[in-house]
Amino acid sequence: MKTYCNPLPVEDMPSGYRDDVRVPKEQSGINDYRSMGDPSVVYHDGKWYMYPSYKLAYVSEDFVNWKKIDIGVDNVNYSPAIVEFRGKWYLSGHSRPEVYCADSPEGPFKLCGMLTDTKGNHMKVPDGCYLADGDRLYFYWHEGSSDKDICGERDVEYYTSTVGAELDPDKPWMLITEPVVINEFDKTKQWQCTGEYNQNRRMGWIEGQWAFKIGNRYYLMYSGCGTEYSGYVNAVVYSDQGPLSGFRPQKNHNPLAESRYGVVKGAGHGSIVKGPNDTLWMFYSSVFGFNHKFERRIGMDPVGVDENGEIFCPGITETPQYAPGVLNHPEEGNSAGLLPLTFNVWPCATSFKEGREPIYASDESVLTWWQPAEDDKQPCITYTVGRNETFYNVSSIRLLWRDIGMDTENGINPGPFRYVVEYASDTKQTNWHTLVDASENDRDLVVDYREFDTVRTCAVRLKILGAPKGITPGLVNLTVFGLCDTVL
Repeated sequence: MKTYCNPLPVEDMPSGYRDDVRVPKEQSGINDYRSMGDPSVVYHDGKWYMYPSYKLAYVSEDFVNWKKIDIGVDNVNYSPAIVEFRGKWYLSGHSRPEVYCADSPEGPFKLCGMLTDTKGNHMKVPDGCYLADGDRLYFYWHEGSSDKDICGERDVEYYTSTVGAELDPDKPWMLITEPVVINEFDKTKQWQCTGEYNQNRRMGWIEGQWAFKIGNRYYLMYSGCGTEYSGYVNAVVYSDQGPLSGFRPQKNHNPLAESRYGVVKGAGHGSIVKGPNDTLWMFYSSVFGFNHKFERRIGMDPVGVDENGEIFCPGITETPQYAPGVLNHPEEGNSAGLLPLTFNVWPCATSFKEGREPIYASDESVLTWWQPAEDDKQPCITYTVGRNETFYNVSSIRLLWRDIGMDTENGINPGPFRYVVEYASDTKQTNWHTLVDASENDRDLVVDYREFDTVRTCAVRLKILGAPKGITPGLVNLTVFGLCDTVL
């Protein structure tokens, strides 16, 4: 069975500190941390290429595992924009004028121009995206306003709108039309309002543009109400007139999906991209904010087009799903049918640091974790999932880690965690067998999802064997997936 599980296990997830905090650590008092968000994903030659905020870029050949590649450009700030046009690939970033070009999505990308308006001024626009439509190319971004007159009329203190313009096809970094408003904040749509519970009806943050075309219809996906909130969502407007006019909101599927609880909280700012067998997939940002409000992870789920031509998403998931390419219509149901078995199970551990008790590794919160005591040379945590004679058939596991002590500014860098996961084949837990052997693991996976042949067990334990120098492993959650072994 080939599955994946959110948040996505992306190798070598970078530090978000440099882009988010932007001051030396001793001035901010904020710990260094991993982060990845705002994924722009394209499908090319049977592969997915992902360009996220912080560091570029990643490729997946099996649509499950992601590896970092060198494209010649390391970082374009937040929300990279990427497009193929006239046989070339163009790349730009958030609030930066530089536009890069390459012959392949793998690069090497080189500077080819500066984003320029019709008057010749360099532009530094947020959350840009491209749309190639035949021999014409368009660019979209969001603009904000706090103009007192406008705010007085609208009874808002600040709002943003999506705008778009056409680019010169021969110099696709130069605007040839003036920007026009595509979509703007609507305070009657509560999910667009700012705040954890969308409580600020006088402020809206429309952002995270992603334009695409299916048939003759133009779509623009966008986000609200802020990437730091669990209410972060994507929504869609569409037009049957053209790429710069006639956009209206979907009637039945806005927002596309919502996820306020668990380890995948929030589902905004991302992209919709083709996958194998002409399936469609939505990538999105999910808040993971313990160290900083913009600390994030990435998820993906299938989407479809309904009978009215509207985009829909069945839901945001955090249990095993069939990998892209397994089902022809994953938008009709994609769950592998496995349940989380360790949620709210009280595990036992060989030790813990005060305030980082074992229960924090099974509470499905991204804000807590189990951390072994400093003098524990062989840390181990055990989950008893069965009672009496109850057993479960388990076939996958997800580990979410934190890099305690990470400090990339001072040379304490993240890397692989090494461990072994074992399972008990008897209720007395006297017979243990290897489930996952990562004792020689060389993959840096702060989110680590593993499949294995189904085993029958009543208990699972994790033995931590090693971590990068200077880093103490923190286990945010260990989730075992399976089903009860029973005959009805």
